[in-house]
Amino acid sequence: TKFQSRVFATANLHNITYYVHGDNLYGVSCSIDTGSGDLLGEYGVGVSETIGVGDPKKVTALEIWLFDKNDIKTATKVLMSRHAYADAGIRGRLEAKGELIQVEAQKQIVLETETLQLLATVVDLQYGDGAMPEESYFERLTLELAVWRKSDQG
Repeated sequence: TKFQSRVFATANLHNITYYVHGDNLYGVSCSIDTGSGDLLGEYGVGVSETIGVGDPKKVTALEIWLFDKNDIKTATKVLMSRHAYADAGIRGRLEAKGELIQVEAQKQIVLETETLQLLATVVDLQYGDGAMPEESYFERLTLELAVWRKSDQG
């Protein structure tokens, strides 16, 4: 399936997802279940904003989200290219979606809900070098996603 080709489970609630320029259908969604199969929530990553025109789309921002069935609000953070983060117009369009974060290699981003936490680590980042502003869209972006229940932290 589309999902399995992009996410490789390395442990329970621990995934690595790869966005590659040209993947116009990129989107990942995973359920968070207890060992007995009860749904706790969901998390995922998707395209938040593109830049320029034409195909393939040039992704300038991705959003990471964490849904907790015990919380009324879904936590969302928007990972932006250096160019998008500096652009007031793009920032204005995206700030309603969640906290805006400029992507940097090895950066760690934490999302928290009532009972869940998600840690996203930017493992690899490469910008595209087409006829667009410098560092404006992602050629490649690899994220490591780890999710746990707050009660599991011990």
